[in-house]
Amino acid sequence: MAVAAELTFLGASMLGWAPIIILQAVFLGPTTAAVVGAALTLWMWWIFQPSFDVSGTELARDKAPALFTALDDLRLKLNAPPIHRVLLTDELNAAASQTGGLLALVGGRRTLLLGVPLLKLLSAQEAAAVIAHELGHFSRRHGRLGHWIYNVRFKWGVYLDGNDKQDSGIDRLRRWIALAFLPRFMRMSANWSRTCEFEADALAVQATGSNHLAQALIKLDIANSLMRTRLPLKLNELQAASPHAPEAFWDLVDGFVRDATPATLQAALDEARGLPARTHDTHPSLDDRIEAAGAASNLPDWSVLHSAGETLLGAGWATQVDAVNTRWREMAAPNWRLRHLRLGALRTQHAGKVLENGEFERERLQAEDEIKASDETLQGLERHARLHACDALAQYALGLALLKRARAEGITQVRSAIKLDARLAVPAYEAILSHVRLHGTEDEIREFSRRRTLAAEKLDALRNGFWRHLMDVPLTPLRPWATRLLHQVFQEEPSIDGCWVARTRMQSDAGLDYDINLMVARVCHAKLTAEELDEDVLMARYATYLTALCGPIELVRVRVYFDTEPINPRLLARLAAVPESEIHKPVGTINANMIKIDSL
Repeated sequence: MAVAAELTFLGASMLGWAPIIILQAVFLGPTTAAVVGAALTLWMWWIFQPSFDVSGTELARDKAPALFTALDDLRLKLNAPPIHRVLLTDELNAAASQTGGLLALVGGRRTLLLGVPLLKLLSAQEAAAVIAHELGHFSRRHGRLGHWIYNVRFKWGVYLDGNDKQDSGIDRLRRWIALAFLPRFMRMSANWSRTCEFEADALAVQATGSNHLAQALIKLDIANSLMRTRLPLKLNELQAASPHAPEAFWDLVDGFVRDATPATLQAALDEARGLPARTHDTHPSLDDRIEAAGAASNLPDWSVLHSAGETLLGAGWATQVDAVNTRWREMAAPNWRLRHLRLGALRTQHAGKVLENGEFERERLQAEDEIKASDETLQGLERHARLHACDALAQYALGLALLKRARAEGITQVRSAIKLDARLAVPAYEAILSHVRLHGTEDEIREFSRRRTLAAEKLDALRNGFWRHLMDVPLTPLRPWATRLLHQVFQEEPSIDGCWVARTRMQSDAGLDYDINLMVARVCHAKLTAEELDEDVLMARYATYLTALCGPIELVRVRVYFDTEPINPRLLARLAAVPESEIHKPVGTINANMIKIDSL
């Protein structure tokens, strides 16, 4: 099915070229047409190949002799082919990847990916069991069929969720084919993937014993459960107390799980085991894997003093942990600082004041619930919702608190907020989706995905046409406290060389008025990292800053200019006329002699 789907996709893609090939045959002969057709076919096949993102820090053999010795021993036990490279990643996970080669059948590079967080939380024996599992995939040559399955999911999957109103004729054909066969293919390939996992588990048990694999699986499920449920509360407490993100995040996580009481560990394990099974799950459930391995579901022993990383990487371990912690902190620092300032403003800036419709009281209660998530903070939100029964945001805040506690009644509560104010539809359905993806049924996931898509489509015209109509609408300042917080945050952004913010109001096609907060940022090209050179990455990051200071019924639009680009002089003039719009003064000269044509 996977290979047939690949050929079908290629055939559908070639339909647009069919007239050209036919004309080649008529005027230049069948030989020329055949050559042109073959060349176009190979070219189309090549440009539609998905890219495999296999990235990390490559580990040299002489830098971790203990790890490579263990790897060689396991490989021989499992009759696995040689590994071309070992990459350390920032994920709490491990993976086996096979890329390149001729159609994934001959050649290719086999890569073992090991997450530094995984090596920190597991013992050496447990990590060896996980490594044996990944080598088991290589031993059984799972990557060959896996390559084709990945291609099909990547290429055809986008046609299940796209906007058919904007489809070309070929895209409509692809969508029809995808809807006809892809759901069945996804079910079948998920079954195949689960079978592969059982096979790899069996080889890991053969090489290292059942108990080590079971303990590793249980530890990882508990850690992931705690990171979903209890750890965010700890981070919120730290965020309220300090503007600085933790310097050693994964050390904090390690200490958090090791210090957890048996009751907390059992609750986390029960939460992980209680997540509903999905038809498209590529991994079996924890209970099924442990039963197949012939082991017991006992709570893990976290008393081992030395982690797998210390044992297997030796002297280089501390450097790798520091690097992962540093990357996490650099990524989290700006939003961390902004949320700290936001929480501080809610607690002290308007102390004793109640804004119109209880806005401040609601935000204060939400902030307290984010930090404590106690029965008391939930009761405060419930009282506030009863007192403001017609306030959509009060009902929405209570619904979010219920969903955060994995309580299904939160869905009804959030939907009641949508009925009071349709502008909440997109964020509300996103919140519901986050809940049902973990705790709901597949029918609920499909239903709320559809509702979220429909709600977002109603805003497409407003969002896409925003920059074109910006010159025709009045601009006003951001709220003073929001401007001050952004000013403080952007002082810590060394690449920023000019930033302006403002606020306006526009009406959607459905007749709903939206307050839109906008930001225009100018960045110094020379001070950006390689990742930040992507304009979309910068826009997404700055959008999170602005979103953190805006209400759920407000929209955010961000435009990023590099200092090598001109900025529309009319736009600059309009922003300059707004009081307090300039939150970061540009140092370099702005090129305003040419007008950049904005496409969004």
